Amino acid sequence: MADRWRRRRRRRGALQRHDDDLPKTGLFTEPVRVTRLEALEPERIDAATPTVRVTFLIEVKDAEDRRCSDLAVDARMTGPDRQGQVQGATDLFGRVKVQMTGPPGAYRIEVLEVAAKALAFDRAVGPLTADVEVAAE
Repeated sequence: MADRWRRRRRRRGALQRHDDDLPKTGLFTEPVRVTRLEALEPERIDAATPTVRVTFLIEVKDAEDRRCSDLAVDARMTGPDRQGQVQGATDLFGRVKVQMTGPPGAYRIEVLEVAAKALAFDRAVGPLTADVEVAAE
């Protein structure tokens, strides 16, 4: 009985591309780009200490202006006392929020890469840096 299953002929097939004249390689049209990068209102963590939380909002869309969900975004954040690299994934609206906590001062974010699942990331279109100055009370 096992021989019967082995002798079965398998049909060999090949996938063929269907060209539709659109630069698509996935769910989204390439290239993807950052369309919005802004600092949200800083939050005071504790009234007793001067610690603040700074939040930056990053929004990613494709060439047809559709929101791109589930893409990895790498960014470098710099604060008055430290810097670091952060990563996040976009939500259903194509947005990701990244935060840094520290003392009042100058905060900056720079988008380094959008890992767009084999789609091209266009660095020339859209904002890649944002700054905010948080004053001490």
